[in-house]
Amino acid sequence: LIMGRKTFESIGRPLPGRETIILSRSGYTATGTRTVESPARLVEILGNDKRIPFICGGAEIYRQTLDLCSDLYLTQVKGVFDGDAFFPEFENHFKDAEAVLHHEQFTVFHYHHS
Repeated sequence: LIMGRKTFESIGRPLPGRETIILSRSGYTATGTRTVESPARLVEILGNDKRIPFICGGAEIYRQTLDLCSDLYLTQVKGVFDGDAFFPEFENHFKDAEAVLHHEQFTVFHYHHS
């Protein structure tokens, strides 16, 4: 599970049952996690790993890593929300959206890299 420092701090702890990797240029560290300083270093570290990595935010981390992704699982939450951080443009790089989970309050879509 890969996330930026701000996202990790908002959660406050590593999530159980998975490795938490923090992508941070500041050298931030937290108990029970691994920190890497760049997307390039992340690719080196994960190169031979058979596990499927998931990137879970924030906005800057999505922007830095989106081109590295083969698949995109995007949750659309129903409603109108105020905010100042947004998911980057992705429509030109991914195709074939398929709804894989419908819920009364949200839908999860799966996209493939084009």
